[in-house]
Amino acid sequence: MRSLFGSAFVAFLLVSTLPVEAQDTVTIGGEKKRAFGTAIGFRNGDTACFVTLKDDRGITFDEPADFDLCAMEKSLKGKRLALTYKTARVMAASCQGNPDCKKSDTIILIASVKPAPLAAAAPAPTTAKSAQTSFCTPTETIIFSCRTSPAKLVSVCASKDAAPNKGYLQYRTGKPDSGEPLDLTLPAAQVPPPQAASGESFALAGGGGAWLRVSAKNNIAFVVYTGIGNWGPRGETHEKAGVTVERDGKAVANLSCTGKPISLLGPDWFAKADITAKGQDFDLPD
Repeated sequence: MRSLFGSAFVAFLLVSTLPVEAQDTVTIGGEKKRAFGTAIGFRNGDTACFVTLKDDRGITFDEPADFDLCAMEKSLKGKRLALTYKTARVMAASCQGNPDCKKSDTIILIASVKPAPLAAAAPAPTTAKSAQTSFCTPTETIIFSCRTSPAKLVSVCASKDAAPNKGYLQYRTGKPDSGEPLDLTLPAAQVPPPQAASGESFALAGGGGAWLRVSAKNNIAFVVYTGIGNWGPRGETHEKAGVTVERDGKAVANLSCTGKPISLLGPDWFAKADITAKGQDFDLPD
């Protein structure tokens, strides 16, 4: 039990250290903030420019920002933006705009923005009677998906037209059955599968296996895998599936699927999307 907690904790720490451009959220000043949003409204206030945005799940949220952003309303409105935050001291709300008031508050505000690629439409939250099985939309193909805990879902999604030179593939993870932003989307941009991942299928005694690796910055990678083989103490056939977190090419955490995964990992889909090992390897966890 201790080792399972340790693996999950290490995986959490690794995800939290990824750069903003590889995440859907970022933590600053102890607060979790969305890293992307489509600007839909701007309003000048006494202490900051207040921006109304919509995240990739269609949920509206408001953030204070530098006054300069209100001046850029025409060029920013309607665009999906990558958001960079900072802490700043501003006139206290209790001052009610009085320029002679000396009180101040420390707040987190948007410091700058830059255009970001359009994200795939996120699936709507599901009800308790219909538990969410993936983060893929109805217009996408589920390449792999499973829960690694009741509160964590891992999915690999591809566009219906995914091919060697078109479409896209993304690794997504977050809290299922909720309207919260995804914890992670890799790669952040929508690029063809061979640019997004590497992978391979292989034979095993009593079955076979397959893996698909998506890399992030800071030498971190996430590998989803499936396998079936004669691993039982008396040669019984057992199945394996999950996600391994790697750093500097070494496994630092393994999160097994809590149930049977949805998976297209294997030679047929790999050939269609031109997914190859690219000289890499992967050993299924024990």
